[in-house]
Amino acid sequence: MEFIGMDVSKLHLDVALLDQDGKVLEEVQVPNKGSSVRKLLSTWHKSRRCRVGTVVCLEPTGPYSFEAIKTLLDMSVPVWLAHPADIKNSIGMTRGKSDQVDALRIAQYAMRFRDKMQLLDESFLRLQELKDLLAMRDEFVRDRAKYRVQQGDRLRAMDKRAKSCFKRCSDKMITLLDRSILEVEKQIKDFLASDPQLSTLRDLAMSVTGIGPVLSATLLVVTRGFTRFDGPRQLNSYAGFAPYPYSSGTSIRGRTGVSPKANKPLKALFHMAAINAVRVPGDLQDYYLRKLAQGKPKMSVLNAVRSKIVHHLWAVIKSGIPYTPFKADLQMP
Repeated sequence: MEFIGMDVSKLHLDVALLDQDGKVLEEVQVPNKGSSVRKLLSTWHKSRRCRVGTVVCLEPTGPYSFEAIKTLLDMSVPVWLAHPADIKNSIGMTRGKSDQVDALRIAQYAMRFRDKMQLLDESFLRLQELKDLLAMRDEFVRDRAKYRVQQGDRLRAMDKRAKSCFKRCSDKMITLLDRSILEVEKQIKDFLASDPQLSTLRDLAMSVTGIGPVLSATLLVVTRGFTRFDGPRQLNSYAGFAPYPYSSGTSIRGRTGVSPKANKPLKALFHMAAINAVRVPGDLQDYYLRKLAQGKPKMSVLNAVRSKIVHHLWAVIKSGIPYTPFKADLQMP
């Protein structure tokens, strides 16, 4: 099996082709356009430099990689979207950097770790649309929060006439953003309703105590429809809930912590989910109150609640059965 490594930048794509023995057959640079990707692969197929079915591996680079991925999927080319940290860790310490070298390293990573290969399908393009809608909502929410903070700060430093004008204008901006957020949320709801599979997964996720519309939609994107991770421990680690020890030899003993490389927006959403969950009577609230009564730190207990929510989530997704909270009188000691 041949492998193609593709390093994506804003203006161009660096592409490296390896044969089944790992020999470098081609290293080229083309414009970052769908037509350029189509032309390059068609040329290689016709000249038999690579066969149909050769895997293309690349790193996610947001909007810069979307057109290339869409073109490859339209051509029925197997696409592997590898995590940059996995590629970096597989290489070890290296000196220097160039896009051409990066493309070769990506191809070598794909060949070496082919057993970890996870290919994209057309659902990736659908989830990209959902991702764009969620990003739009997040931007409007941040802008609204900014205007509210600025309004309070500036009003305190203005005279009466300027204060009245500024408040009237900023209120209009906040109202406009409120409407924009509601419109995007409706678009998200309609989008999910149009896809039975995603709609079912969303409903299962929202059956878990604490998980609401925004977190459930975000989970569909980051987990690629719950196909990206093998189990709840991986999702816990990705979101930054899984603690790890900090020690070195016999002299350094730090507090157990969580990874600084966590997906911080996802972690924040799960934090709000945990806070909401412990307010609702049920097993998570009972666990939270019991641990606090034992003297455990509040944030440590909330982190454990976040982890439990992930385990509940994974159970309902894999079973296809909505979550049913344990009643207090049925709980085991």
